[in-house]
Amino acid sequence: MKRKVFIVSERRADFSRFKPIIKLIKKSKELDYDLVVTGNHLLKKYGHTIDEINKENFKITKTFKMFNKTIHDDGAEMVSGLGIAIQELSKILKKNKPDIILSGFDIAANLAVTIVGAHMNIPVAHIQGGEVSGTIDESIRHAMSKFSHYHFVSNNDAKKRLIKMGEIKKNIFVVGCPSIDALLQEETCSITQIKNKFGIDYKKKYLILIQHPVTTETNSNKQILNTLKALKNIKIQKLIIYPNNDAGSKKIIKELNKSKFKVVKTLNLMEYKTLLSKASILVGNSSSGIHEAATYRIPVVNIGSRQNGRLKPLNVISSSYEAKEIKKKILYCLNNKIFIKKIKNIKNPYGDGKSSNKIIKLLIKLNLNKNIVQKKITY
Repeated sequence: MKRKVFIVSERRADFSRFKPIIKLIKKSKELDYDLVVTGNHLLKKYGHTIDEINKENFKITKTFKMFNKTIHDDGAEMVSGLGIAIQELSKILKKNKPDIILSGFDIAANLAVTIVGAHMNIPVAHIQGGEVSGTIDESIRHAMSKFSHYHFVSNNDAKKRLIKMGEIKKNIFVVGCPSIDALLQEETCSITQIKNKFGIDYKKKYLILIQHPVTTETNSNKQILNTLKALKNIKIQKLIIYPNNDAGSKKIIKELNKSKFKVVKTLNLMEYKTLLSKASILVGNSSSGIHEAATYRIPVVNIGSRQNGRLKPLNVISSSYEAKEIKKKILYCLNNKIFIKKIKNIKNPYGDGKSSNKIIKLLIKLNLNKNIVQKKITY
């Protein structure tokens, strides 16, 4: 009998990482999967990205809504969504009875499934624990690690942190970041497709901006206004992608839509790979700048506190929220020949595009003896 793996996806950020893993599960003679889709995937406001999942011909076991039609853009709404996810996933898991839950990262629906799995004595394997995230993601990620039984981490830095947190060393496996796999495996769009849809000529220089709210800071609108001010007088093509739906996102979206820049709700993975791989620079506070941009040797200006403490590749330059500093750092990345030369041959510390294969092998061979679900801190 095949070992059944349970996965839940809430938004584009986790789906891009799960995608190459699910593809390999589909091909496996030893594994099967249940996929539950929720959250932003079901919202038109964020691009109704369940359509992208359907295009992959992935079987969707169940969907449920995490958020009300009227999103209040605050911490209470995030907590409400988490509560709904816990309730709904407990019902689904009780019925489906998977052998193992594959959770990931620092996203609410994945936190929910991790909590539920731990309470229902279902082994949980967590992808990319041990990293420093910033914002509420920092607490979510480490909480997930404490509820999880196995850890598929991106690098030794994360492994050491989990050991310090009292996790069992033999249950921590360094596999890399599967989002790199997803990008490397994806095809690219043509110049014509990109120009027609986004107005970007990727034969010329262009900038991508992705700036999410920081839930522990209440001035998201001021932060994004400073970034937009910094971009205003930089003579380069610009494309801005909507933030996630964490508290403060509505303020950011409002300012983005008032700007005169090209703004898009979402990109499918093919579009994002094409645009990222050809970009002159990535700006903002997305984890994509930390995890993925180094694979394509793309300069990154990381703004503010959201990624503070995270292991950063050499292509990442950090900036405060001040417009003058953001502009200065962008121009440095675009024009400093020494910096540009330095990052041409960098190695991405988050993986080499083979993470998914490593994860699949672990999912097949892990000992799922029920004794694993009784956790105890190691010190």
